[in-house]
Amino acid sequence: MPRKNLDEMEGAQQPQPKLQAPAMPQTVKEKIVSAVASRFAWLPKAMREGAMTETVEHFVERAMLKALGLTAVLMAISFWFIDVQKADKLLLAPLLFVIYTLALSLFMQEPRAKTSKRRREIDRDLLFAGRHLWIALKGGLPLFDSLVAISKSNYGAVSGELNKVVEKVFIGTPLDTAMQEVVEDNPSPSFRRMMLQIVNSVRSGADVADSLEVVLDQVSREQLIDIKEYGQKLNPVVMFYMVTGIIFPSLGVSVGILLLSFAGVKLVGSNIWAFVPLIALVQYMFLTYIEVSKPSYEL
Repeated sequence: MPRKNLDEMEGAQQPQPKLQAPAMPQTVKEKIVSAVASRFAWLPKAMREGAMTETVEHFVERAMLKALGLTAVLMAISFWFIDVQKADKLLLAPLLFVIYTLALSLFMQEPRAKTSKRRREIDRDLLFAGRHLWIALKGGLPLFDSLVAISKSNYGAVSGELNKVVEKVFIGTPLDTAMQEVVEDNPSPSFRRMMLQIVNSVRSGADVADSLEVVLDQVSREQLIDIKEYGQKLNPVVMFYMVTGIIFPSLGVSVGILLLSFAGVKLVGSNIWAFVPLIALVQYMFLTYIEVSKPSYEL
């Protein structure tokens, strides 16, 4: 065969380099969202632990829009208050920056709030699900069948987490690997400790039921300690709430009006009504703190 034909055949067989599509330039909005997202390095992990499926950029954009709406409402209230007090309206300029920054920081805490809620939901039924698993293992039921039974039971978020393990095993993932993958994005330390103890027992060939019993005893003691600590700190919190949220607003305003009348300062109705949102905010904060700090599990 002539040399020319050989060169043509070799040239025809050589793969042609693939052309990559040029990267689309980012818009101004995308650059701002990316810059804001880069300041919250903890956000991706918190969103995974909170079981949030949206992207980080989409969540940041949504938080910025909600912060803008809240800022508009608060700025309208601030404008009304400054106008009533006949103060300088130039104060609205720094107030706009402060309010928007605080509002954005507030809405960016949504993944942490969902993570905390998810952890409380898991901890509420973890001990009962763990005891169910221990009884099943002691009765001779295989580990995977025990996990399937709990995933189909009414143990709330714990059943949902174990159902993820079952689904991973059904698609071919080894049981210990599936349990470890589910643990990585779980916000509950007690659940992680229990599952990792089972994983270590499976890999080392130890008795899973005995290892599980030790972990359940430890979790039970920790929950009892949490309940006792909540009862001890509830008394001073309630006392502080009574003083700050009830006694001070009622008696403090009355005494304040009396003292200001002696000083010749006259108060109009709008001045007194301005304290109502502040008092409502203080009471809401106390009630929220009491509710959040309350242990979610029952023994």
